[in-house]
Amino acid sequence: MPILHSFKQTVLDLGRGEAKTKARPLAVGDETLDRSAAGLDRRDSERAVLFWLLSDRALFYVVGDDPSDHAYRIPYEAFSDISLVYDERSEFLPWYVEMSISPEGEGAITRLEQGTIPGQPFGVLPPVPVDGEERARFARGEVVPLSGFGACPRKFRSALERRMELAGASLSVEGSDAAERKHRAMRRKISN
Repeated sequence: MPILHSFKQTVLDLGRGEAKTKARPLAVGDETLDRSAAGLDRRDSERAVLFWLLSDRALFYVVGDDPSDHAYRIPYEAFSDISLVYDERSEFLPWYVEMSISPEGEGAITRLEQGTIPGQPFGVLPPVPVDGEERARFARGEVVPLSGFGACPRKFRSALERRMELAGASLSVEGSDAAERKHRAMRRKISN
């Protein structure tokens, strides 16, 4: 299993570049994506591939499932809560990420429409708002999974913590100390 998990992690790492490409048209103004994490909705299958991408103003959520990809821009103030829980027994995708989105209220959520601009095969359609009943369905997790297992690097967690705090949104992180101990032990093992 470790070889399979290693292969899956490599594929996820390569997929981050494609996820950034899909999310970039949702950026507002000079917004840039500077941190990312990748994962799956389950550790033991590839039903949905998940990418969490951060800018200073929003979390971009790219979900690939059969047969299509979904890309969303969710301002930090639109979240009710995000929780990250570390499982030190897991070698593969040790973080469980769960997002709760406010079904109404602050933060204009946008998504990319499926398809391309007619006559421009590489042009993407402009972002569309996710509001009303569509936002309520999205917040309930009926459109794409709002939880999954991932590899969330320390810099990603730190950036998410700062940005959620600035937006006044709730973030809970469990197991950071265990994650750091495991990371340091792995680095020592590699250097020896």
